[in-house]
Amino acid sequence: MAMNSKWIGLGLTGIFLVSGCGQPAVKPIVKPKQTGTEQTKKRQATDEAYIEQELKRADDMAAQYDYGRAIRIVDRLKTAEAKQKRAEYVTKQAKLVPIKAGTAVPHLFFHSLIAEPKHAFDGDRKEQGYDDYMVTLGEFKRILSGLYKRNYVLVRPTDLAMWKDGRMTETALAFPKGKHPLVLSQDDVNYYEYMTGDGFATTLREHNGQITNTMAGKADGAYDLVPVVDQFVAQHPDFSYRGAKGVLGITGYNGVLGYRSSYAQYGKSAKVERARLDAKATATALKKDGWQFASHTYGHISVGKVSLATIQADTDRYNRDVMPLIGSTRQLIYPYGSDIQDWHGYSGDKYRYLTQKGFRYFYNVDASQHAWKQAGKDYYRQARINVDGIRLRQAIAGKTNVLDPFFDAKTVFDPMRPVLKK
Repeated sequence: MAMNSKWIGLGLTGIFLVSGCGQPAVKPIVKPKQTGTEQTKKRQATDEAYIEQELKRADDMAAQYDYGRAIRIVDRLKTAEAKQKRAEYVTKQAKLVPIKAGTAVPHLFFHSLIAEPKHAFDGDRKEQGYDDYMVTLGEFKRILSGLYKRNYVLVRPTDLAMWKDGRMTETALAFPKGKHPLVLSQDDVNYYEYMTGDGFATTLREHNGQITNTMAGKADGAYDLVPVVDQFVAQHPDFSYRGAKGVLGITGYNGVLGYRSSYAQYGKSAKVERARLDAKATATALKKDGWQFASHTYGHISVGKVSLATIQADTDRYNRDVMPLIGSTRQLIYPYGSDIQDWHGYSGDKYRYLTQKGFRYFYNVDASQHAWKQAGKDYYRQARINVDGIRLRQAIAGKTNVLDPFFDAKTVFDPMRPVLKK
């Protein structure tokens, strides 16, 4: 029914009078005004909380050698404590020792940590592979302590060389005297199906702002490299340069970060879509937490040995299946350390294809020397040292000294490892 035009003309006052006809007027509730003293106290409390928060943020920056940002924070705070903090930061900044651009920086890498050695070293056909290529949770914790005691500090490869304006430029760093930069990475952060029941974590996940592992039969906790490093850096913030943690090499064929998210392997279903959402959320949290991602190829292919066509097909699948979850990356960790060329500068069809696809940072494996790098006008290549059962046993037997600058292999070695047959 059309509204009578007489009603349309009623103002709010008229409506109020009609609706309130015969009812006592309702008096509005008037809150007592705050006195000037109460308003001042409230504002001061807010200001004090803000200042305390900002001072802590500045201290956190300074603890990880970012004195410039710490100084900019305290410069906005007009308090005596902020002024004192500024003087402290300026003094420490002046004592930093430059590490010139182009310095070769060591790079250590690991695979998934064996959280429960009794399940990995149980005499089955997989025991030898675990003993050769993994370290245990206890070993890794002792390695971190050894690195810290020897004054190593975690940095990103992107701290060492910057891709900008179509050119790769090596960059200088500055540390307190005696500190040494170190890159850390982990391969195959996928928690493959074959590892089920063998004493490994099953996924990474974010919970209440913390990155944790899930593990069968256990409460969420720190059972693999990422949360262990996170906890160590929280206790020792000076172990990280400006929040750096490490580089995580990701394949795709069994999914990402423990989530069975691969369309090619598992098809399309509500379960796979849920896994993809969980993987993407975890990847976002990891990047916010200071971790970087690298492609480890979709199918863990030997890039240096396979054909260009195989690399192209693998990369296309990676870009369809994995990149939407972890985001794009300029970093490529070669599976098996299989580089596309020897120590000479990069050239050729594979190199041109990979750079066209956006890769600029490349990592092979070379445990013959403490550190090696190569910088071209459009790429940065770095050698990594594998820290695993093979390398630990060699170090203990005196067959290599490549680990000696980092930690004592004898004190690190886990007695739960199997005894080798002679």
